[in-house]
Amino acid sequence: MSAFTRFGVVTVLGMAAAGLAACGGDDGGTSAKPLDAEGSAFATALASTLSEDSGLPFDQDQAMCIANGVVNVIGVDAFVEAGMSAEDVSSSGSLDFPELTDAQTKDLAAIFLDGDCVDMGQLMSDLLLQQSSGSLTAEQAQCLGDGMAKSEPFADALAAGIAGDDTSDPGSAMTSVLVDLIGTCDVPMDAFG
Repeated sequence: MSAFTRFGVVTVLGMAAAGLAACGGDDGGTSAKPLDAEGSAFATALASTLSEDSGLPFDQDQAMCIANGVVNVIGVDAFVEAGMSAEDVSSSGSLDFPELTDAQTKDLAAIFLDGDCVDMGQLMSDLLLQQSSGSLTAEQAQCLGDGMAKSEPFADALAAGIAGDDTSDPGSAMTSVLVDLIGTCDVPMDAFG
């Protein structure tokens, strides 16, 4: 599975879909580290591709924040080893990187969980509100979204999705988190149909 597909799947579908917060990041996170000229060229090309993909909810600033993080984690060498220039990245719909290490996978997941580029709780809250057809209040959806985004099973599922690991099944762990949150967030049991 290509890296773009992985990022799209884990951030747009299922538990992690719909809407990003503004990119911040003076805390030294992965997305905030400055890149050299070559790294910046790859990040700009990757950001352009991400923001132009109609299946991904990234505006240019958000995409740039994510792309900086990706280039910082994966490194320019991964693009070079894949035989791609920055121009190729701009014109390509997918990138196949070498196998990611566990550390890289965790660092890539952190781009979406550390709050620099993505407010995952808000992203999931927006999705839950859209899907609830009025059965959830904004406060309930926010409580559920924040709780799920901060859970270890969610972080594990996100990292597995980025790594392209389709053998792990986070379903039961996420269901357990959701059941706990339904009580904590005072959500009626019939809110999910």
